[in-house]
Amino acid sequence: MKQSQRQRFLLISIVPPAFSLEQAEEDLSELKSLVETYQGATVVDIIQRRAHPDRATYIGSGKALEVAEIVQKKNIDVVVINGIVKASQLYHILKLCWDQNARIQIWDRVDLILHIFANHAATSEAKLQIELASMRHMGPRIYGLGESFSQQGGGVGTKGLGETNVELMKRHWRDEMRRKQEKLREMETNRLKQVERRHALGLPTVSIVGYTNVGKTSLFNLLTGKEKLAKNVLFATLDSVVGKLYFKDIAKEVLISDTIGFIQNLPPGLIDAFKSTLMESVHADILLHVIDIADPKMEYKIEVVESILRDLKLVNRPKIYVFNKIDRVDKDILREVAEQYSAFSPQFISVLTGVGIKSLYYFLQEKFN
Repeated sequence: MKQSQRQRFLLISIVPPAFSLEQAEEDLSELKSLVETYQGATVVDIIQRRAHPDRATYIGSGKALEVAEIVQKKNIDVVVINGIVKASQLYHILKLCWDQNARIQIWDRVDLILHIFANHAATSEAKLQIELASMRHMGPRIYGLGESFSQQGGGVGTKGLGETNVELMKRHWRDEMRRKQEKLREMETNRLKQVERRHALGLPTVSIVGYTNVGKTSLFNLLTGKEKLAKNVLFATLDSVVGKLYFKDIAKEVLISDTIGFIQNLPPGLIDAFKSTLMESVHADILLHVIDIADPKMEYKIEVVESILRDLKLVNRPKIYVFNKIDRVDKDILREVAEQYSAFSPQFISVLTGVGIKSLYYFLQEKFN
C-alpha cells in the first residue's frame, strides 16, 4: 500500500487521571504500532484522562464533538479508541462524524486487531478463527443497532420493522456461528490427531512462545532451516507452523513450532479463538519463551506472556527464557538479566548476527539427551 493511499487514523487513549504523561504515551505507543502493522497512518492522537468511560460515548460528549471536528479538518478515515467499547457508544460517535465523512469508521482496539488478523491469516483454520472472533465481537453490536432501529420504526400498537429484522439477524448469526464452530472443531480434531501421532512416535516437541515482534519466527527459521515470513510488525505469525531440528550428536529429531505472538490487553475472546493453533504449545515438552532484551518494557512484557500462559494452563511446563537482540545491549545488562532470571536457564542470542544460536542448539541437545 503506497503512503498516499494509507488510511488516515485518529487514535484516542483513555487513561486514569493519575497516569503521568510518560505512562499515557506508553499506553498509546502499542496502538500506534498496531496501526503501522495495519499499514495505516496515525495523523492525530489524543490522550484523555478519565476516571471512568462515559456511558453514552465512552470518551464524553465534548470530546466526541472535538473528534467530529478533527475528522473533518484532518480528513480522517478511521477513529480508534484504545479500549473495548460498547456498540451504542461507538454508534453515538459515528453519528456525530457522519456529516463530516460519510465513510468514517469508528473502531475499538479489538476491531483494529481483528482487521490486522484478517490481513495476515494464511491458512483456512486461521481465517475461520478470525471470522468466529469477529462474529463474537460484532454480534452484540448488530443487535444493538437493530434494536435502535426498532424503537425508531415502531408505531403505537404496532411491531417495529427493526424488531423483526433483529430476530432475523440473531437467527442468521446463531446459524452461521454454529456452522463455523462445527467446521473449526473438525480442524481442531485433525490437529489433535497430528499431535497425538507425533507423541505416539516418541517425537519430542519444543514450542516457541513470546510477545509479538521479539524475533520468534526468525529464531524458528534459524533452528529449522525454514523460510517462514519474519517481518518487523506485530502479529506477522498467526498460524502455528511446525519444523524439524536434528541433533546429530545424539541422533535425535525434535519438532519445533512457532506460534502467534502475544500482546498486552489481548481480549480473552481472541485468545480463545486461537487456542487450536496454540495447541502446539499445550502439548510441547519444552517452551522457549523468546524475549527482546533491548526492550525498555521487557519485564512487563514477560509478565504479559506469563499471564497468558497461565490462562492456557501452561504455567508448570518446562520453560527456557531465550533473550534475543543481545547485540543492542552491553555486558552489564546481560549479567544482571542472567542473575535475575537464573531459574529459567536463560540463553542469550542475536538472530540478527547469529551469536548464541549454536550455544542454544547444544543446550537443547543436552535437554533431550
